[in-house]
Amino acid sequence: MGASEAAFDDAILIKVARKVLKRMGSSSDGSMKLKRLTKSILERDASYDRRSVRRFIENCDVFVVDGKLVTLKKEEGKRKRGGGGGSGGDDDDDEGRDRKRKSSSAEEEEGGGEGGIGDCVKTTKTTKEWKKADRKAAKRAKGDGEKKNDPDIVKSTASPTSAAAASSSGDVDESAIQTWRTQHKIVLRDSRNGEEGASMTRMISSNADYHPYRTFDDGRCMANMNVDLIRQCTEINKFTTPSPIQAQCWPILLSRDANTGRHRDAVGIAETGSGKTLAFSMPALSLMSKDVSHSNKVGRTPRMLVLAPTRELAMQSQKVLEEFGKVVNVSSLVIYGGVPKPPQKDALRKGVDCVVCTPGRLKDLINEGVCDLGNVRHLVLDEADRMLDMGFEEDVRYIISMCPPRESRQTAMFSATWPAAIQRLALEFMIDPVCIYVGFECILGSNGENSIDDALSANRRVAQTVEVIDDRAREQRLSELLKKYASGKRGRDRILVFALYKKEAARLEITLNRWGYNCASIHGDKTQDARNRALAEFKDGSCPILVATDVAARGLDIPDVEVVLNYTFPLTIEDYVHRIGRTGRAGKSGISHTFFQPGDKSHAGELQQVMRQAGQDVPEELMRFGSTIKKKEHKLYGAHSGPVGGVPMKKAVKITFDSDDDA
Repeated sequence: MGASEAAFDDAILIKVARKVLKRMGSSSDGSMKLKRLTKSILERDASYDRRSVRRFIENCDVFVVDGKLVTLKKEEGKRKRGGGGGSGGDDDDDEGRDRKRKSSSAEEEEGGGEGGIGDCVKTTKTTKEWKKADRKAAKRAKGDGEKKNDPDIVKSTASPTSAAAASSSGDVDESAIQTWRTQHKIVLRDSRNGEEGASMTRMISSNADYHPYRTFDDGRCMANMNVDLIRQCTEINKFTTPSPIQAQCWPILLSRDANTGRHRDAVGIAETGSGKTLAFSMPALSLMSKDVSHSNKVGRTPRMLVLAPTRELAMQSQKVLEEFGKVVNVSSLVIYGGVPKPPQKDALRKGVDCVVCTPGRLKDLINEGVCDLGNVRHLVLDEADRMLDMGFEEDVRYIISMCPPRESRQTAMFSATWPAAIQRLALEFMIDPVCIYVGFECILGSNGENSIDDALSANRRVAQTVEVIDDRAREQRLSELLKKYASGKRGRDRILVFALYKKEAARLEITLNRWGYNCASIHGDKTQDARNRALAEFKDGSCPILVATDVAARGLDIPDVEVVLNYTFPLTIEDYVHRIGRTGRAGKSGISHTFFQPGDKSHAGELQQVMRQAGQDVPEELMRFGSTIKKKEHKLYGAHSGPVGGVPMKKAVKITFDSDDDA
């Protein structure tokens, strides 16, 4: 690059910075990023290298300044024609030309469609994928015509053409967004009830800032999300599009409240296997990557805290955070019980950015003065309902009290279910969160407004089979099913067998190994090393059958689980939904086979409801138990502790084990 061209580049960047700063009177999503970057150009801030700043500005090839459209395409054309005083011409010339073409503002917003910034500064190469996306964006923009919703919002895109910028500028047809949400059964709702909540829900649903990032090359996604993280998704992991929960969560978690400027809190409710880990990880890592002053500092305290109910789920989330954190120089650490503390203490003392943990062990380390949560800016409760249901409420409250107040942090909660009473309890930790329902039916409420059916929703891609069977016949039937499924055509498909108690799981493991199957198990009596080894063998296919208690039913992402066999029905219908959710993940189909004994009749009504909502046929034998559902009230959890109904139950039979810790 010659000296004159370099000078021209600097002049263009400074001019763009001046124009962007000129209309920065009020903040909007992304404006703080623009302001910070453009100021760094004017002040030559050493913390930002010239290359990254210029790349960002180059990608912002469409601007609105004081209601007038400005494009770098026009600046370059004007310079080449020599009609505007070169690259450093007066801003008023641009505004005067825009006033003459008021009626064609929509056309101008597409202005750089022939080449945009790619023709102005030859530093960004246009790939075939970008060209294809640009052609589609140009067609959409052309069809929208004059349907421009808010011309005063500064928009940017990472595509090298302004056709993609038009696509990313919030002008997407509202009906197309609604169609996409309906297709994926996504509903946004405010956390408040009554008229105020209904009014806010309407505003949230129509807010252009919350429009989903339906593709990775969406201009808003490229502008707001760290590009290296997107590349990790598309080029390394070969993801084609974000999952529905990711597409809808990302713009919300990256947005700022218009009044306070803090990032919005969110509650995400989606089926298991929907990609919730990346839904909360990508925005947090993108925001943390901007704070270069904190990275690699010895003794730094965590900026992100992820609480998980089980060791397995914590390790799974850590694996994702570690992979994507390396891309943006953000470190992570997993902490859980059952292993020695010294290595965990040493890692915390050296400094870490993200901590993924179970509540019990983290509370111990806090009390020992090893873990300081005073700098946490991103708090995530993963499988939040399960944590409260497992009795971690006191520990969770204590841990959150050690974090900055909710006004000074962003809080997100994710789960596959969200019972109303637990939701009210958990929302004490958040400020006006946006509730994101994925996979739930939208029904017309009594007030005429759209409301959410909060009943449990099972994965529709899982074929559910329920057999009413006597206890003594279960073992023979299990043998028949294993002969059917274990000799599958691929031979490497995993079969997950669920037991209710630890002793039952251990007995089933011995029985299946005696039958000649290569089987392992995970339950509370197993050491952590044994559980890790069993999971690893199950995942790599060397041990295709895994027997587990409900410790493995929540949050674990095990690929290619073809069949789930419920040898014993779980204690709650919520656990049933999560058990069968181990299959049919990531868009695949699955099979669940459940043994339902007469003693489980209290769950018959809810089980029928779950099956019908998932489009499954309910067997007549199950319907004979009745379909009544009546919730018992719990002083803490409300209508969550378990259903009663159907035919009268027999007197309870007490089961005694050899030791007291087998429940």
